[in-house]
Amino acid sequence: MRPSSRHFILAASVAILWAFPHPALAGDAADTTDEAASDEAPGVTEGADVKSDGELKKELDPTEIERAKAAEEADSPIEKPKQTYYFVGLRYRGIVVPKFMMNLFGDGGTSVWIDSVGPELTVRKDEFEYVFSVWWADYSMGATPFKASSDPDTAWEIVRSKMNVLYLTSDFNWSNQVSPVVGINLGVGAGFGLVWGDLLRTQAYPVGPAGNPDSYEPCQAPGVPPGIYCANDNNHYNYSEPNWANGGSKPLFFPWFALQTGVRIKPHRNFMMRFDTGLALSGFFVGLSGNYGL
Repeated sequence: MRPSSRHFILAASVAILWAFPHPALAGDAADTTDEAASDEAPGVTEGADVKSDGELKKELDPTEIERAKAAEEADSPIEKPKQTYYFVGLRYRGIVVPKFMMNLFGDGGTSVWIDSVGPELTVRKDEFEYVFSVWWADYSMGATPFKASSDPDTAWEIVRSKMNVLYLTSDFNWSNQVSPVVGINLGVGAGFGLVWGDLLRTQAYPVGPAGNPDSYEPCQAPGVPPGIYCANDNNHYNYSEPNWANGGSKPLFFPWFALQTGVRIKPHRNFMMRFDTGLALSGFFVGLSGNYGL
């Protein structure tokens, strides 16, 4: 081979070897690249808003998440199945004793509005509740002409009531929930009331047509004014009717039985209220109660 050829082959070999780096040199280059890459966090763009470790921990802390859930459940009005809930509160009921109910027992009378109020305790589970209450009712009535249906016109009397009743009752309500906050109640109430106070009676005489209840006035005394209406055959002149135990007609107790319905509203875990209406033995009633959840 000629010298010029050998020189050409040697030069070509050196060029080929130079084109493919030595393994040691390649390794050094890779290390250098890795070091450069490690200096920059993956996925982070220069100038991005990087959150601190404390902020990331706060966002992802399971304890904080559980606390938030617990606080939300504590205020929620939702009632869980099989769990018992207790409420204490105060009720008001207005009772209407209509005149036609009085006329079932006699002539005359008038419609009477009765105010009542008292505390209550509610025990509720699975959309059913017991409501225990002790409540006072004012059965006062102004001067009203009245007599038994079978008595003659000379038996008309002016009756006034200062009676009071202390009721001990239980309500049993079934709820149909329209939403977690609003439910429709349907139920019954039962119990009895203890009666006290005066039932006053005074004989009366007509100042207009006899037999018309609106025409009667109370007698002032036996024989005053004179005539058959203000006779002295009894002592019914501002007379206080005795109770059953003393031979009179005033009751010692009065039963309470009612069919009722209403709306139950519970906007918060610790607050519940009811609007009630119904028919009881003594008349119609409407009611409102507010309760605190224990």
